[in-house]
Amino acid sequence: MGNRKWFKLVVGIAVVGALAVVAGCASAVDAGGGSRAALAGGGDAATAYTINVNGTGIASGAPDVADIVLGVDVVNVDAGKAVTESSATMNAVLDAVKALGIEEKDIQTANYSMWVEQVYDKEGQPTGERRYHVSHQLRIRLRDVAATGRVLEAALDAGANTVNGVTFTVEDSKALQQVARQEAVQNARAKAEQLAAGLGVKLGDIRQVSEYSGYQPAPVPVMMAGRGGDEDLAISSGSFNVTVEVQITFDIVQ
Repeated sequence: MGNRKWFKLVVGIAVVGALAVVAGCASAVDAGGGSRAALAGGGDAATAYTINVNGTGIASGAPDVADIVLGVDVVNVDAGKAVTESSATMNAVLDAVKALGIEEKDIQTANYSMWVEQVYDKEGQPTGERRYHVSHQLRIRLRDVAATGRVLEAALDAGANTVNGVTFTVEDSKALQQVARQEAVQNARAKAEQLAAGLGVKLGDIRQVSEYSGYQPAPVPVMMAGRGGDEDLAISSGSFNVTVEVQITFDIVQ
């Protein structure tokens, strides 16, 4: 008799515990590509379910700034002559660029390096000869993107022999970011409303919001064809894109 009472007591505790676990769980619908289980925040059972969605917004604008990285690479068997030749050529490049109205504040040394190359014969044996490489790179910011081709032409004609890239951006991207953010929120809400309608429920309050922003400057390859003629280098600025992604969790009202 005593054993049977003890058995009933254990079963009763197990059933109550299982009901408590079931009541404390809620499921969340994730529009970002799947579903996941989530614990409710301990609120009213009517708002214990959530919909989690991602929204994306993109705003584009015409670039108003161009960043050019170009320079001078010199090779010489004499280290001193390599440095002297590099300095003389770079001074000529600077003079040519400044002559086009580029201010000193918009010209910055991006890299200056020197390294030694050991020379080998056809059999792979060292000859004892050395070659000295000097690399001097400049970063030039243009506030008139239409002048990009002219600046490149002038620098190359003055002796620059490397161009590491041209990137077009928008100097103040706050306005574009605001537009992209608004579009991302609208996109997320539209997804959530579509999911809610399909599930036969209504959206409640917003539980959580996260934002992720990114910029996409327009890198441009430099077309060397036509250099030395009467036409500028063929440079196109393209567009500058700002992307904002938001993740919003809505409560579900059943």
